[in-house]
Amino acid sequence: MINSAQPQGDVPSTFRYAASVVPVLLLGGLVVRLLFLWVGADVYYHGKSPYINNDTYSFTQSFYNLLEQGIYSFNLRNPEAAFGRLPGYPFFWGAHRLLVGRTYVYPAVAFTQILLDTGAIYLVYATTRALTHDLRAAWVSALLYAGYPFIIVWLTISGSEALGTFMTILAFWWLATRPVTKATAVGAGLLIGLAFMVREYLGILLLGAFFWVYQSKGLNWHFIRLSVLVAVGFLVVYVGWPIRNYLGQHKLVLVKTRTAGYDRYAEDVSTARQWIYGWTTEADPYLDGIAGLKPLPAFPAGVVGSPAEARQIQALIQRVRQCGTGFHSWRYAQMYPRPTNCNAELAAGFTALHDSYKQRHPWLYWFRVPLINLKRAFFKSQLQQGGAGKLSFILFGYRSALLLLGLWGRGCCAGTGASGPSCFSLALCICSCALASGTWKSAT
Repeated sequence: MINSAQPQGDVPSTFRYAASVVPVLLLGGLVVRLLFLWVGADVYYHGKSPYINNDTYSFTQSFYNLLEQGIYSFNLRNPEAAFGRLPGYPFFWGAHRLLVGRTYVYPAVAFTQILLDTGAIYLVYATTRALTHDLRAAWVSALLYAGYPFIIVWLTISGSEALGTFMTILAFWWLATRPVTKATAVGAGLLIGLAFMVREYLGILLLGAFFWVYQSKGLNWHFIRLSVLVAVGFLVVYVGWPIRNYLGQHKLVLVKTRTAGYDRYAEDVSTARQWIYGWTTEADPYLDGIAGLKPLPAFPAGVVGSPAEARQIQALIQRVRQCGTGFHSWRYAQMYPRPTNCNAELAAGFTALHDSYKQRHPWLYWFRVPLINLKRAFFKSQLQQGGAGKLSFILFGYRSALLLLGLWGRGCCAGTGASGPSCFSLALCICSCALASGTWKSAT
């Protein structure tokens, strides 16, 4: 780990209290996080539990069922739920359950996540200092993370966002501060394997590790050998999951099944959702309408290609409400009760609608919705409705300002001693942290 001594090449600081800056940032970050736990969470979550969201049940029940039934699954009635959650976060949560018991497990998990995230403030400082060799830039980075609201609001929740963010920052700290050797290459793979087990798409961090090796060794046999060691470290952690699935569940599942064990995401719903996401970013209102849970909104112009297609949609909706298992669960929040269903028929119908729209409007399909999603990811200005609107606007405005500041900083790198690869690594770290913390979606 980078120590408090000034590394070679650092931009020096003449600030009198330079040695106190990092401790003050850590203490301040801890106080802010504890204040959110004790005071702010109840305000932010509008009286709802600050410890639970829609994903909590599947994480916690997976461990409960393993502990009490000997089966790792969050829904014993659905065979695919055995593959629904990778074991990283359920076991992290379960360790607290074993230590403090059922009554105090949720506050204990929140407190541990706060401590980890406070440690992440230092890791951000150390990573930035190693990449930029600028003490002031490292202070600013740590300050921004210490007060970053889109991680703080997740710290009380029993869900994988907070732990995934910490694992991401820890992995990048390792890549930024460790020399590239055989041991550190294996270590990088192990860390990324653990991050993958917490949030599976953090496997993208392997690209950062390979770039780390390339930056040090160039494109040669040393690069190939050390990259293989990174992969070996990753596989040591990962390979147990598909082996467990094959030996214990008699099914080779590399990560998850398509429905991930959720009854409501059977193939009727998943194909309908794929069709809807071809022309809008807001699928739930239409899925609610198709299921009969709420009135069906009007379709945007161009979605329905012909009167025949309109009749096809109406026929599909009727069949959905008769024999679609996913839509039954969507509407009634319970499993489909009958032994037969028409999911294959519904999936074929919604797939035909999807293909029709893509063929008729290729430009809108490939660019309009993705660009809207990108805009919302960077500049979305609403988290919740009602009284939280102004607060949401401020928080998302703050995030947008940080993103713009990051782009400005990248431009400044071109005029400093910071290398292009270092700037690239820092940018990849920021994007990975955003993915890990779930900041692209609402915290409601």
